[in-house]
Amino acid sequence: MQLAGPWGEIRVERDELGYPTIHAKDLAEATWARGYMHATDRLVQVHLVLAAARGELLSILGERKFARTVDRAVRALGLVNGLDGYVAKLRPDTRRWLETYCDGFNAGAARRGTPSLLRLLGRPVELFTPKSVFTVYRLVAFFGLTSMQQTAEMIIAELVATGAPQAVFDALLGDAAEGLDLAKLSELRMPPEYALLSGSHLGGSNAFAISGRVSASGSALLMGEFHMEVGRFPPVVYASHVEYADGTFYQGLGIPGFAWNSSGRNDMCAFSCTFGHGDNVDIIADRCKDEKHLVNGEWLPLTRRVERVRVRGRREAEAWVFYDNEYGTILGDASVEGTYPCIRWSGHGDIAGDADAAFDGLEVTTVEQGIETFRRFNVVSLQNVLADSTGAVGDVHSGRVDVRPAGWSGAYPRAGWDLANRSPRADDAARPEPGRGADRVVAANHRPPGERGKRWCTMPEPSERFERITELLAGVRDLDGMVRVSYDEFDRCAARLLAAWAPLLPDDAESRALVKWGPEQRDRSQLGLFHALHGEVTRGLLERSIGTQRAGRIMDELGAALIFQYHLDRVLALERPELLDLAQLRDLLSRAWSRAKDGSARKGLPVERRFFDLVTQGKLGSALGMCSAPVEFPGAPCAPFQTRSVRFEDESLVFGPAFHYVTDLGERGGWYHVPGGASERRTGPGYGKGLPLWAEGRFLPLGPVRGRAPRAS
Repeated sequence: MQLAGPWGEIRVERDELGYPTIHAKDLAEATWARGYMHATDRLVQVHLVLAAARGELLSILGERKFARTVDRAVRALGLVNGLDGYVAKLRPDTRRWLETYCDGFNAGAARRGTPSLLRLLGRPVELFTPKSVFTVYRLVAFFGLTSMQQTAEMIIAELVATGAPQAVFDALLGDAAEGLDLAKLSELRMPPEYALLSGSHLGGSNAFAISGRVSASGSALLMGEFHMEVGRFPPVVYASHVEYADGTFYQGLGIPGFAWNSSGRNDMCAFSCTFGHGDNVDIIADRCKDEKHLVNGEWLPLTRRVERVRVRGRREAEAWVFYDNEYGTILGDASVEGTYPCIRWSGHGDIAGDADAAFDGLEVTTVEQGIETFRRFNVVSLQNVLADSTGAVGDVHSGRVDVRPAGWSGAYPRAGWDLANRSPRADDAARPEPGRGADRVVAANHRPPGERGKRWCTMPEPSERFERITELLAGVRDLDGMVRVSYDEFDRCAARLLAAWAPLLPDDAESRALVKWGPEQRDRSQLGLFHALHGEVTRGLLERSIGTQRAGRIMDELGAALIFQYHLDRVLALERPELLDLAQLRDLLSRAWSRAKDGSARKGLPVERRFFDLVTQGKLGSALGMCSAPVEFPGAPCAPFQTRSVRFEDESLVFGPAFHYVTDLGERGGWYHVPGGASERRTGPGYGKGLPLWAEGRFLPLGPVRGRAPRAS
């Protein structure tokens, strides 16, 4: 196809999934064309993201618990507040770059017209601007990433407010519970409408690289994959390749609405990232009355903010009142005397600096330059993995964690009325040191080592994926090996815990088969039973401290067990005997075993489901050609190929790798697949394609890469 660009025609070729190769004279032309293609293929997706970022899902979907949860969180945190000011702070070259992307997007939108779904929802196609880019970026940076930390801290605040005992905090938070003063927080209250700020985001990601010193080709190799919600058409991400007139290139996968890729490479350097789990959300307890709060003995005024929220199908809008101060947002009615949580997201700050770093990242040529560039991102905590054409590999953590008073980890609420500094600075001393000079680098949402890791990452994901990838990567020398690591289905959590549980399980044929399966896991026949048992034992552990109802809220209503699994599994492995001893674990296993064997949860793994569209949500979608046949997902909940399903509020969600991208820096281009093609339209290019490639570990070329495609087996 030929695009009528502002500086002449631009040639675009689509591959079998519909994703484009753009032939451009220079960066400006490529940026314009990327915006054009995003609007052509994902106009509805981008507009729904904009609506979600503004807290307008209720106006689109009507009264649904999921929509109310998202809208409440978005508006409480003010995700779109202050964006005009940040646009004004952009460097001139970054502003021109974003404006060029938006010009292309608007041209593509005009060419496409208003999609029928937007007409049905009563939403016009709006003019896309740099502020729109920031709006999309804020939502993506928060939901699915930062929201995991927020969910954890909201659950902890809720438990504090309901008088939970110290033991449950020690189990959920581990070493991050040090310094918690429950007596000082005894008056904290959590209004029920704010308890819904919690949300289930069970993502995770893998990124790993090996240096040219140990690869068969003599060049550095890199694999990137984001573990996100999957199972929907269109997929979240969008692939593209740009060929420049001077022979250089830029390729990868990104989010429609972004002017840049989040995983990919240019001709000199490759990059991908995982969520770094930096503790960038904090909650303090604020004493309030008469729309004021107590600060060092003085009652200071709060800023009252009223937002009108429309609900589809209702005539009158709802009025939501929020109270802000220099630290964050009060979660409660500050006109009524009481002690309420005040939530702060440290990444809410200078988004313009992130955009400048993204622009500079387009032309990074070495690992060292990439470390200096990517560490400048502040909005979201990431661990960035890099590889360059010299054969070097490395990593760097981006994001921001606040300096906190001594004795406060930040993982739980702290009294705010005696907090000396309400505008904390960034704690650069807590940032993990960049990785340089290693032969292998692995990022898998794990806690970095040492005291810095403990300060930076209070609630990491389980370390099993990191440990398994590190173990397997030691023998890898080529792209086939990189793919085999990514597609590994061994669930290290099952192996670890079954080794500790084996002598304590009831002695019957099924338990013996489960214990025998654990060390090698030659198939996935016992996967559902183990994770059903793991869930029931976790539930039983929580019930000992907080009772059935509150344990059920964490396990079932919020699906939040993974968020605390790193610390909980230490208890269940008998590494915290002061919290759980041998006899107590035997009793928990005895009670959990029959529920796990006889319950429906064991049928939930391996995951099998249809991929369905946004319009029909799976209803009549098969008849209309909008949904897939049932797909069995590879992997396991704690395997490198991480897949899991959960029900949150009124939504059923499935998580897994949203793409795989692998590259050899000695070649031009890379290899990829995505479970779903480029277009969101049923009759559009690539709609619904790519599922067999994704499920079976087969790859397509991205760009002019030559040779045999890598494969999982």
